[in-house]
Amino acid sequence: MKRAAYAILLTFIALLAAGWPPKARVDRPMIGLPLMSQQGEMEATLSLPFVLPGEMRKDLRTQGFTPISWTLSGLKARSTAEVKPLKPRDPSGRWKVVHIADLPPPGRDDLLEAFIARMSEVKPDLILASGDLGYGETAADFDRITTFFKELERQGAVVVSCPGNHERKAWIQYLRHFGPDTWHRVEFGPFTLLSLDSEHGRDQFTPAQFRWFRQSLQDSAGRIVLVQLHHPVFPSETAPSGEAKGSGGILGARRAEFIKACVDHGVVAVLAGHWHSDAVFDSTGRLRDDTPDFPGPKFIVTTTLGNEIRRVTRWPKSYFGWRLLTFEDGRLLSYTADLDGDGKPDPIASEPLLAHGGGR
Repeated sequence: MKRAAYAILLTFIALLAAGWPPKARVDRPMIGLPLMSQQGEMEATLSLPFVLPGEMRKDLRTQGFTPISWTLSGLKARSTAEVKPLKPRDPSGRWKVVHIADLPPPGRDDLLEAFIARMSEVKPDLILASGDLGYGETAADFDRITTFFKELERQGAVVVSCPGNHERKAWIQYLRHFGPDTWHRVEFGPFTLLSLDSEHGRDQFTPAQFRWFRQSLQDSAGRIVLVQLHHPVFPSETAPSGEAKGSGGILGARRAEFIKACVDHGVVAVLAGHWHSDAVFDSTGRLRDDTPDFPGPKFIVTTTLGNEIRRVTRWPKSYFGWRLLTFEDGRLLSYTADLDGDGKPDPIASEPLLAHGGGR
């Protein structure tokens, strides 16, 4: 009897040591952090059995969620409240989508703060973060990034992310902070957002992921479809089959099928990072530094928000930056910046993060 009691006590102490302080991760719906206002069910994973951290308790209470079932590792909750939309308005009106990738490393919180300040002026509806979020590759750095995302959501934006190659160096931390579904679909306003995992190695969509992607496209007829992944789809003209000046290359396996699916289903834009440099391609793989106005999907690469700057294509401008896509009445109005102030968007260019446009 005493041995059983000791075993139970040791098990309890081990659970407490592993799970303290109490944490919770929202697994579904996969739409940013923290828990969003919406009806239906949500699922969460808990670090300690049946223990909700104070922040999640507050979110559940504020948003009308009631726990409906518990397990040793998590809970399900259902919203019974009448939930108001995050931004009640006509879906056919004007929408702002911001794209970022390759976030500032530890020690450059000044750049995160500069971006937060800029977003308070822009007031985007959505922010897509396409990988290489945590260059510190530690729990503390992922805490830092989730805090950054929460601040953006407190301003009224919805943040949706996908992993990059640097997440693979701290994969457990990424899964703990962002959940187990490394590819996922989000419906928001008129948008279908398909976030993919291009995986370490630069050339992988698993067969299961690609089947899911094609089915998701078929299920999204009549909506504005945006796709995000970390690795660019097309090669730069300077490195058609190589490393693109240290950037690590491009998507390889299933690339032709992926492009065809995007064209056939009317994907508006495919957003990537990884190069730490701006680029825009059409569906033939041509670098469109002649004009931002061309038919078909835009295959967009956005420069780094705050890491090492590179120049990968012949496009001459390099700086820390972010990209603004504006939509109205279901159409993409603009996705490049007017750097020279002549009233016309420049090809390829993203928005400089710093006022002087420099990289340091």
